[in-house]
Amino acid sequence: MSDSNMARRVEIRLEFEGVDISADINKYLLSMTYTDNEEDKTDDLQLTLDDREGVWLGDWLNTPAQPSDPPPSKDGWKIGDEVSVSGKPQYSSYGNGKPGKMLTNHKGKVRHLNLKKGIPYPIHVDHKGWFAENQVQKIAEKQDTMTQSAGAKGAMIRAIIIQKNWDSTGKDKVLDCGVFEVDSIDGSGPPAKVNIKGTSIPYTSTIRKQKKTKAWENIYLKSIVEEIANKNGMKCMFESAYNPYYNRREQVQQSDIVFLQTLCKNAGISLKVTAKTIVLFDAATYEGKDAIRTIKRGEADVLSYRFSTNFNDTAYSSCHVSYTDPKTGETIEYTYKPRDADKNGQVLEINEKVNNREEARQLAMKRLRQKNKREFTADFTLVGDLDLVAGVTVNVVGYGAFDGKYIVESATHNLTGGYTIDIKLRRVLEGY
Repeated sequence: MSDSNMARRVEIRLEFEGVDISADINKYLLSMTYTDNEEDKTDDLQLTLDDREGVWLGDWLNTPAQPSDPPPSKDGWKIGDEVSVSGKPQYSSYGNGKPGKMLTNHKGKVRHLNLKKGIPYPIHVDHKGWFAENQVQKIAEKQDTMTQSAGAKGAMIRAIIIQKNWDSTGKDKVLDCGVFEVDSIDGSGPPAKVNIKGTSIPYTSTIRKQKKTKAWENIYLKSIVEEIANKNGMKCMFESAYNPYYNRREQVQQSDIVFLQTLCKNAGISLKVTAKTIVLFDAATYEGKDAIRTIKRGEADVLSYRFSTNFNDTAYSSCHVSYTDPKTGETIEYTYKPRDADKNGQVLEINEKVNNREEARQLAMKRLRQKNKREFTADFTLVGDLDLVAGVTVNVVGYGAFDGKYIVESATHNLTGGYTIDIKLRRVLEGY
């Protein structure tokens, strides 16, 4: 909550390798851009920093990303020492232990905890520098965390945008942009500036980088995704009622992400991948959700707009799926036509293996949606709004033939001076 009498404002919170660096970096931060994509593309973060003091292209860029060695306490103990209670390693955000416990670190030193005297002991959380919260401020006070504690290569940055008192009610709106791995750094000038770019899928991740060859046999799409997720240390979210079955699919010198994108495109299922989760979802479900707001022509928060129509390979009125089993000679087919479709429109022909009529129906519907979904598109630049993220729907009013319900395909939040947002939309398909 904020004071409702204060002017509304936007704040940026940045965490570098688990440590809040907002206070340190704000004196250098010129702009921040965060792009949230609905499917296929990764989410991106871009920071532009003032480098007239030569801070960012100096020691920081050339230092490997690892946590700093915090200053030791008076008795020689320091944050990051791995300790044990009764011989068992302890990993906790707050290592206060229990009164009377003996803590032994990896160097064999022993310390007795007495909480009655208010002596906390911060236990090491992991090997990436995630320290107890009550110690972060103490570390920050002693050193410029980002420039001295870690370098750029492989570093993880988390960004959070906060709209303070935005509606003059004292309530704050928060958008957690997620965690990004630094994958490129550019320097320019004069004046000297550094541009740091991060991606939601680490460039070092095998799901993105390593090309593989494998035959997948007698398996459902969901099982393929779950196996790939597990091997890459990720989670899987499967939010589609349609789960195609494959007798055989070959992954030939393809990365896991490219292979999954191909399967999902063919199945008419949307795919989004972050650093920790693979998400497969049915776009129709998201399109069916209530619109979160209305974008109306002439309103002050509409800074610019652009609409487009494309009838090339998009305006199909129906889809016909047909498959003949070469062993049995049996033909399975289905024609899907949405309600109110043009009776004389084009027919999309699909000849792919299906196991039954229901699979043919699902495939016809998905492929027709995949083809037609970009018939009407729009681009808006608006005053910043944290509610506008990929996957939400909005109503567009006052633009004639382009009026209707749209889904946000991507949202780019720009924090340079003021706060604006660029959104790319496609009109929701009605009836299927």
